Amino acid sequence: MTIDSNKPIERKTPPAAGLNRSGKQPNLLTDNIAKTLLSTPEEWYVIGSSDKWISGVKSNIENMTQKNITHLKDKGAFEIKQRRNTDTGQIDIYCRFVPSVF
Repeated sequence: MTIDSNKPIERKTPPAAGLNRSGKQPNLLTDNIAKTLLSTPEEWYVIGSSDKWISGVKSNIENMTQKNITHLKDKGAFEIKQRRNTDTGQIDIYCRFVPSVF
């Protein structure tokens, strides 16, 4: 690692943390969707649809192992239900946040 100490200083605000996350980013329960679910607990939302039933992603969300929600493990849990939409034939994915009772 090389540090350039001859570079003139400049006033600059650092970028927000977490913008340059490495690795695979969540597609179903994104940060924005998680914020919405957290702000309105116990309310069901359709967060996506799929042509197949989901299992691995559902398990990761319900077990709170998805990276962007692991810090919420002691605050509550996300519930996911899947229902076939008779109009489109797709599987609608419903989710809600249920806070822990202390």
